[in-house]
Amino acid sequence: MTSAVDGDSMLGEGHVALVTGSTSGIGAETAHNLAATGATIVVHGRDRAAGEDVVAELPGADHAFYAADYTDFEDVRGLADAVLADFDRLDCLVNNAGTWQGDRETVAVPGIDDGVELTFAVNHLATFLLTNRLADRLVATGERRAEERRGAGGPDGDAEAGPARVVTVSSDLHRRAELDLDAVRGPDGPSGVGAYGHSKLANVLFTCDLARRLPASVTANCCHPGVSPSTGLSRNGSLVAGLGWKLLGAVGRLTGTVDTAAESAETQTYLASSPAVTGTSGEYFDDCEAVSPAAAATDRDARRDLWRASVEWLGLDEGDVVGAGGEPAPEA
Repeated sequence: MTSAVDGDSMLGEGHVALVTGSTSGIGAETAHNLAATGATIVVHGRDRAAGEDVVAELPGADHAFYAADYTDFEDVRGLADAVLADFDRLDCLVNNAGTWQGDRETVAVPGIDDGVELTFAVNHLATFLLTNRLADRLVATGERRAEERRGAGGPDGDAEAGPARVVTVSSDLHRRAELDLDAVRGPDGPSGVGAYGHSKLANVLFTCDLARRLPASVTANCCHPGVSPSTGLSRNGSLVAGLGWKLLGAVGRLTGTVDTAAESAETQTYLASSPAVTGTSGEYFDDCEAVSPAAAATDRDARRDLWRASVEWLGLDEGDVVGAGGEPAPEA
């Protein structure tokens, strides 16, 4: 692995970053990149042996692995609680964990009798739950970062202090989707690329609403990681889809039209660490550049509907989510 961190970084020694889904592929590359800044990295995944191998390979010390299955929301709560108990700060959360399912499966969700489609549950609901569970620590860390900067002699409010950051990995496949909350309920409905694109649209909608709800001490952005058939994302897809993905990788490597896992990690590394995006929030990035997402991702009613449904389905109290204690910024 090679580092994608160039020059200055908003992360460094004494800082803490959690990278979900970081036991292999793009997530492991991102964890390595952020460890190269000197920060302590919290590695997450389902496979303890793989996670401990990643931790052992990271530069620096004091990194840790935490296991959690994203199809089990109690596991997600446990992950958040363990991070809160073991670390007194969280400078960056990279929501990288995700799945692609060839066949339609459902996950038990407290607010839905017949469950929610697994891809949506893992890629959106688990991310929504973890982020909200860790939000107060992120906010407090962002404020602490500003205080540390002032204490080091910098001017009040110096942008170089840098807010804490939330980075969520979406996909350009969100451009194929329209939000349909009925379609993710129960055993019948889209699977494969349709379900995946829908979940990635939810990632963008969530990021935009999260950025509006967070105080200035935390930013939230999302990104397209590129096309990287070398990752294990499609391991639960159909045989045909798996073969197609491998063929794409083989042809893409010859033509230069696909990315390695290291190349795919560059944009989330950039959003997690670069001073160039200090203060930037609520944006969608591709190849380290802010670009316009699909029109469906800018629908304010869809943002509100998704947020409300996520709170209800996860059985959360309104007081437990970001923005509950004050007035969110006006809709853009």
